Amino acid sequence: MTERAVQRVRSSLEDAEPEVRRRAAQEIPALPAPESCELLLAALGDDDWRVRKEAAAVATRVEPRTAVVFAVARALAERDNVGLRNAAVEALVLIGPDAVPGAIDALDRLDADGRKLAVEVLAGAPTLAGMKALVRASKDADVNVVVAATEGLGNAHLAGEEARELATTTLVKLLGSEHAQVLPPLASHAQVRGAALDALRALDATVPWASLEPLLGDALLRRSAIAAAAGNTAPRALLMLAQTIADPSPTAAREATSSLGRSLEEVWDDDALVEIAAKTLRASPAAHARLRALAKEPREASRGAALLALGLVRDPDDVPLIADALQADDVAERAEAALHLFGPDAVEPLLVAGRSAAPSLRGATISMLPDLAASESEPLAAVRDALGDTSPEVVAPALKSLAIVGAGADLASVARHVRSADPKVASAAHNALLAISARHGAPARAMLQGIDPRGDDALVAAIVIGALARAGSPAPSDAAFLASALTHREATVRRATIDALAAIGGEDAAHAVTVSLADEEAVVALAAIRALGHLGRAEQLASLAATTRDPLRLGTVLRALRDADPERAFAAARPLLRSREPSIAAAAVDVVGGVGLEGHVEALMSATDHPDHEVVKLALGEIAKLGDERALAALASAIEHAAESVRKCAAELLGQVADGEGILRARLDRERSAEVRRSIMQALAGRSTGAA
Repeated sequence: MTERAVQRVRSSLEDAEPEVRRRAAQEIPALPAPESCELLLAALGDDDWRVRKEAAAVATRVEPRTAVVFAVARALAERDNVGLRNAAVEALVLIGPDAVPGAIDALDRLDADGRKLAVEVLAGAPTLAGMKALVRASKDADVNVVVAATEGLGNAHLAGEEARELATTTLVKLLGSEHAQVLPPLASHAQVRGAALDALRALDATVPWASLEPLLGDALLRRSAIAAAAGNTAPRALLMLAQTIADPSPTAAREATSSLGRSLEEVWDDDALVEIAAKTLRASPAAHARLRALAKEPREASRGAALLALGLVRDPDDVPLIADALQADDVAERAEAALHLFGPDAVEPLLVAGRSAAPSLRGATISMLPDLAASESEPLAAVRDALGDTSPEVVAPALKSLAIVGAGADLASVARHVRSADPKVASAAHNALLAISARHGAPARAMLQGIDPRGDDALVAAIVIGALARAGSPAPSDAAFLASALTHREATVRRATIDALAAIGGEDAAHAVTVSLADEEAVVALAAIRALGHLGRAEQLASLAATTRDPLRLGTVLRALRDADPERAFAAARPLLRSREPSIAAAAVDVVGGVGLEGHVEALMSATDHPDHEVVKLALGEIAKLGDERALAALASAIEHAAESVRKCAAELLGQVADGEGILRARLDRERSAEVRRSIMQALAGRSTGAA
């Protein structure tokens, strides 16, 4: 049978139709050695790129691994079949650390073209041994190999701190003139240094200014040197970057702007260093004009840095331009930081800009006003005016601002929006009404006079009563009003009424809420369950937990029980960690993870072998929050899980745990899934960036 399978795949790989050959390549991992290795090489050398791509992907599952690695590595010496060579590189990179010995071996015996391909493998499957080999290759007799090795060292952070330090030291040396002695006489030293600068950027390494400054005079290296200065905090670096923004070359100016933005973030709290850049920019009309041009380009990568730098210049005429960026998610944070540099000086220009702006921009400017104003009068008037706008994009930010600075006089205008058809406006009005009522109890109480509990204003009254109860100012008549409002025709009113009853508390409130458990609207019934949790009705909720079968409702019951009595919630949720219904098990994980009681970690551990992988990942997420040895042990076990999705999750979580690096690196050396290995490398890259 096995022999027939081998023959069938061999025959299919010779078929004239590429799709037949591609499907045949998918079957190779199921074949025995040595035929599997032989047929893999045949597929890697196929004339059609789709077949080669499929063969590279399945190479990670072909056995025996060592034989595959060295067989594919030998293909790097191929001179005639370029497709085979490139597919071999891709396959070895996907195989990962197991391919490193074969690639290192190839470095010692192949010609320059083959050595360059071996370097690409070592760069794509980063290990400490591979990075050490790249350091040696950076002294190769062939400049193309040197450049490839130099570029590859930019991945050293994925191989650990030792590899990163080794690569950084090597790359900085490559910038120096003394390294030219080891290069061939005709080699392009500028090409190698440019690659070294790019690699240092990839490592997020701060290059000594003494190593960068001499390169600025080289036309071929200037742009890369400016880019590598990003984050440099040396005074001369800040001065150079600010000056270069006025450079006649748009390319150099853009690069300098981006790098200055990164450096400003590093020195933001050092007024003396920030002032070096600020004074230079203010003194240069050309730099100011360049920053304005860059800040106007939505697709310009340096736009955020240009906006930040305009904040240093502090020209009021730039405020509308900076404000315009508030509606762009990718640069909004830097635009806000720039406006904060203006302080109260930005208020008037913002008001002017907002009057004629598009709704989204007007809303963004409205949201900034309370933060910038020295006094509340003028910006508050603009915020109040915005409530009359026809666009939800303006009204919702205005309501959010009033939630922070609104007064009793604003209650009526805010209340008009709680029944808005736009969900964002209605939610913002609800929250603003709660916040203002809690701050200004007397006008809020006066507002309730004459409201019918079954009328159109019942929603406003329920919200206000809830706010007053939370602020410690309930009235005897509130409970009766709410009891009547529970029969209102609108579900939104009944839900708000339940929330208010929970805030008031007491037996009468609990009894009224209990009646709503049978409400025909699920949103109201679930609100009633949550209210019972706030009211501390543990006995009632425990009974519901034992009898409820609906997954959504049961999850809500468990979470409410956690609010009322964590111990009972733990007891009720623990057996459900193994529920066959994933949503119930997920709710149990959430509850058990939130109680913090003795035994909860062990309980969560029991969910890490749940048949539903999403439940396993949720349990791992809760365990990872501990950040201790138990979390490490659980994640170390999970990264060995049979399911790729669980191993990927474990890798991401280990990237956030203090001592997870060693576990990640140990698994990287053994992980055969290219997808999981990619997640591990991303986790390691994140750790390196954070450490740097």
